[in-house]
Amino acid sequence: MKNIYLFLLAITTLASCNFLDTVPTEDQTTEALWSHADYGEGILTTAYLGIGQSGASEMNTNYVLESYTDNVVPNVPGTNKLALGSWTVENNPIGEWTLNYNMIKYTNLFLKNGRYMPYANSDHRKDSVLRANRIGEAFYLRAWYQWRLLQAYGGLIDGSPVAMGFPIVTKPLTANDNLDIPRNTYEECVAQIAADCDSAFRILPLNYFNGNDQLIGLYNIGRGCGAAALALKARVYLYAASPAFGNSNKATWERAAKAASDAVVASGGFTKLADYGNFNNSKSTDNIWSSTPASDNYYESVFYPPSLYGKGTCNPSQNLVDAFPASDGYPIEMSAVYDALNPYKNRDARFAKFIFFNGDLYNGTTIQTQDGGSDAPGGINQYGTRTGYYMKKLLSVKVSLVPGKLKSDYKLKVFLGKPELYLNYAEAVNEAYGPNNAVLGTSAKAALQLIRQRGITGADNYLDEQAASGTDAFRSLIQNERRIELCFEGFRFWDMRRMNLPLNHTSRGVKISTEQVYQYVDVENHTFQDYMRYIPVPYDQTLIMNSLKQNIGWK
Repeated sequence: MKNIYLFLLAITTLASCNFLDTVPTEDQTTEALWSHADYGEGILTTAYLGIGQSGASEMNTNYVLESYTDNVVPNVPGTNKLALGSWTVENNPIGEWTLNYNMIKYTNLFLKNGRYMPYANSDHRKDSVLRANRIGEAFYLRAWYQWRLLQAYGGLIDGSPVAMGFPIVTKPLTANDNLDIPRNTYEECVAQIAADCDSAFRILPLNYFNGNDQLIGLYNIGRGCGAAALALKARVYLYAASPAFGNSNKATWERAAKAASDAVVASGGFTKLADYGNFNNSKSTDNIWSSTPASDNYYESVFYPPSLYGKGTCNPSQNLVDAFPASDGYPIEMSAVYDALNPYKNRDARFAKFIFFNGDLYNGTTIQTQDGGSDAPGGINQYGTRTGYYMKKLLSVKVSLVPGKLKSDYKLKVFLGKPELYLNYAEAVNEAYGPNNAVLGTSAKAALQLIRQRGITGADNYLDEQAASGTDAFRSLIQNERRIELCFEGFRFWDMRRMNLPLNHTSRGVKISTEQVYQYVDVENHTFQDYMRYIPVPYDQTLIMNSLKQNIGWK
């Protein structure tokens, strides 16, 4: 069993670290490899590579997760089989068990061996700052990969009311260790991640918005920082307080609220969020932790509508479109300014920023999803849109896919940002203290207003009304705001599960005639069994590890 399990937690003997490509290491001793950063820092660099610093793989993963919810359908029917009732323990595509444990292995190696590694003997500041920062980053990255495991695999097992997490590993394992490791409880995993976040926060600079300083300036965007450590801790505590994991009570919501408050302070306090425009601004202080920018046109080639020479892969549902309020802040069915005959007029400004719709003008091209239009089924693209819409959010208006006029733009993936943090704060504070209580300095209502004001101008009477109605009504508003603000980023898949929301749904779309008559139709039915609220632990691992218990319901 040990030999089989080694593929997951591979034992790296530093005398043969062949992933340090810049320097041959076959003849190096372990001590020599850790004698200078030119050698040993390759371990930490490898841990960063697991995140997907280009952001492209992360974006693809998030889009796929969205297609399992009522936010999105793929433009090719039948390609999201998991949501159509074909999810089994053997074919589960969700979660990256092996990748996350391999990256944890690298952070454990670095934390064991890199604490005294010299960086620049002749430059005391550089030597001391980099040595401290890299250790802090190792704690942060270990917390991140542990979080990824907990998010994917946390759940209940047969015969126990206690939610379980993942097997905690905080040291480099050897062939002499017992590798048949049981899962720790969910709360034990939360405590471990929080401890690593706290360790990172104590060491790291709060952020890297410090000009051109080579050690703590913009040059370091993409590395873990103190504000990111606290934002991650706040996210973990929010999930831990959610009903699906069996420990949802006033105390856990208060813990989540306090963590979110601390993270807000570390990120500069509550501030007006930047107007929507360029989603790829690496210098935006709304980004708490993001990938390193890289120039490409990959996103656009996948997600642009056919008339913009894209594949139009992601089709937002009518369900999502209807979740955007009218410009007065009211749901469309309650608004005095919404016109069903002209449904894209007088909408929350986020709608036009996030979604391509019929008649939308973009870079001189009019999107046409009505019958016979260039972006409708049977048009330029064999499939076109199945719902009447395409994804616009996160794409760059600077990119052109026009043959002979190709243009790229710098892209990044925001892993932790202020919008999510403000939403996390609003949710936790609402559950702990109610919508209007400012016991932590800012009420849930005030935090949510910062989110809504980028889409709603003028008075927001609906926000006031929902806050006055109490915690339950405000919870529904927060959930809808999370759906809108974080759409296409994979959050709804997890939000529906952690909050015990219904998993089955029918995704809808619109057919628009040449006379601009709107007919709303069912597009795709998603079917999930209730046990599918929790993701299965990898089946092959349960076969070789007797102590690794499977989540409830998966056979």
